[in-house]
Amino acid sequence: MDTTPKVIATAFSLTGFTVAVVAGLSAGNPASGVLLRAIFCMLFCHVVGTVVGSIAAKAVTAHLDGYRAANPIPELSTGSQPPAAGGVTPVERTS
Repeated sequence: MDTTPKVIATAFSLTGFTVAVVAGLSAGNPASGVLLRAIFCMLFCHVVGTVVGSIAAKAVTAHLDGYRAANPIPELSTGSQPPAAGGVTPVERTS
């Protein structure tokens, strides 16, 4: 599996956990109830983040494939030399 959905899922789950803890403690709920709800929220947000991350990764891949198809990289001819460092093409001496 690609790492992009995993990263997005992790961000979603940590954000959900943090919001649940802050909201629960701000409301004056007991810590044990807040942590239990925050863990459930983290698990739910992880699943949602995995789905969103997979969709985002497929959308980016499709866009890049279309871009590469529309803008191919030209091939270098075999007779020419690529530019040297600094963008200067070497010239052979004829003496």
